[in-house]
Amino acid sequence: MIYFIVTTSLFKDCPIRKSQYINGITTLKRICQNLALEDYTIIVVENNGVRKTFLDDFNLPVHYTMNNFLPFNNKGVKELQDVFDTIKQYRIQDSDFIVKMTGRYILKDDSEFMKALAGRPLDYDAIIKFGFHMNPATNYNLNDCNTGLIGMKCSYVKKIERPTTEPVEWKWAKCAKLIDMRRIFEPATLGIAICPASNTYINI
Repeated sequence: MIYFIVTTSLFKDCPIRKSQYINGITTLKRICQNLALEDYTIIVVENNGVRKTFLDDFNLPVHYTMNNFLPFNNKGVKELQDVFDTIKQYRIQDSDFIVKMTGRYILKDDSEFMKALAGRPLDYDAIIKFGFHMNPATNYNLNDCNTGLIGMKCSYVKKIERPTTEPVEWKWAKCAKLIDMRRIFEPATLGIAICPASNTYINI
């Protein structure tokens, strides 16, 4: 089973962020359907407490946590805890494949990541783009990766160390080194538009 865990955080009334989430999640649903993916579930996780939000209108499972209130300045700690909590809540098995996607990001129809995911059988333990998003590179030994769209078998995701002050991307990349590199697919491009720490999108 493939589980898409889509991370969101509605920490303030922001029309731009709402529009971004609607676009990102709607596009993900459409592309999954167009690729005729089998045995997959999209789960949205939001970390500001249980309440009614527009996320409930997508007809998808929504898992509300309180992780945005954790006493850490590092947002990566909170996001990773959201992933861990979703795995536990939905009893995702070690053999299942986790795709973590930032909800504000927008998939492209020709996403190489998604095409690799649609292959049958899914012959990888991870689909990952190593390197900093502004300077991506193909090198298994790099200590950085893009977590806006990343896939990894659940058994490995559960081994990711919680960051303290360092970026969460470093922890995902470190965990990937536990995997035989022959079981890792690194696409030339992810095929997603990202807007880290801004509302300006770039394609990677």
